Amino acid sequence: MSSITIQEVTTRRDVRAFVRFPWRVYKGDPNWVPPLISEQINYLTPGKNPFFQHAEAALFLARRGGEIVGTVAPFINYHDLKHEEKKVGGFGFFEVLNDYAATEALLDAACAWVKERGMELIRGPYSFTRNDRPGILIEGSDCPPVVLAGHTPPYYKDFLEQYGMEKHGDSYAWRAMRSQIGEELRNVPPEILRVGEAARKASNVTIRKLRNWDEDVAIAGHLFNATLSQYRDFMPMTEEQFRRFADQLRPLVDPDLALFAEIGGEAIGFAVAIPDPNRILIHLNGRLFPFGWLKMWWHAKRIDVVTYKLMGVLPEYRRRGIDALLYLDMLEAVFDKGYRWLDGSLTSEQNLLVNLLAGRLGAERYKHYRVYEKPV
Repeated sequence: MSSITIQEVTTRRDVRAFVRFPWRVYKGDPNWVPPLISEQINYLTPGKNPFFQHAEAALFLARRGGEIVGTVAPFINYHDLKHEEKKVGGFGFFEVLNDYAATEALLDAACAWVKERGMELIRGPYSFTRNDRPGILIEGSDCPPVVLAGHTPPYYKDFLEQYGMEKHGDSYAWRAMRSQIGEELRNVPPEILRVGEAARKASNVTIRKLRNWDEDVAIAGHLFNATLSQYRDFMPMTEEQFRRFADQLRPLVDPDLALFAEIGGEAIGFAVAIPDPNRILIHLNGRLFPFGWLKMWWHAKRIDVVTYKLMGVLPEYRRRGIDALLYLDMLEAVFDKGYRWLDGSLTSEQNLLVNLLAGRLGAERYKHYRVYEKPV
């Protein structure tokens, strides 16, 4: 068997080969969701992705006998480094055939790249940010993921651990079927309903829907940083970063599924769910032309899943049942829209309250992801 060589991507042709490689890994896998090729190329291109304004990355191809057998992208996010206790580099876009030698060569290259830039640790995989497809799939490969969640072969876990990487943290995806919740929420535990209604009365809280995009995105960005800051690995997003994230999702946002909890006119919590675009992308095979637009229109009208992506309550208003109230109002809106099931993802294993509430509401933990790390 020929040896592995590592090549750094330097040309547009190589970038395209890097982006196209996963089609080999997931050939025949009905649960892989191909990304749009054009969007993926732009995402990896400095000047087209604001990530590179405060970060640097390299793209590596592993070849065996001239044939591509794997990819990886080590990176350093200098914005996030300011909030880290250690000098941490990342790696993402890790895809490889069932070939451990290729894995070892790719990770050697990634570790060397971040070490040369003064890093002490490498962590991943992330698709550059911790909100985009973090981790390796540990359990739950029997169905497609929702947007911003990943899908990987089972041997990735074995290969990373064989390389000497150790668990850094786990996260979960939860699923609640319409039949589990019951019409008019009849299967929701009575104590949850009581807590939600008590919160509405005792806290004088009101729940409103999205009403002004620019103003509400600014409010949501503030709440996002303020409500999640106590969790390990949370990295605050700048106003520009959050707005870009929100603007990407804007075509999918339904105002009825973007809720804000207010007391005295001030927003103290929020929750956002979106119709899952992966139910469209899985049918496009990475392309909008020549028939992708027609397929997109057809499948967009048949999305039966909403994914609960953002939720938080300010620390000083927690333990008052406001989180339960947001969940209940969201469930009612999802039912009114006729969706078949609700995804909640991803929740950190450290977010004990949200995981407990999801379980109490009858949701099933249907996917389990793990992020790894290793000193370099």
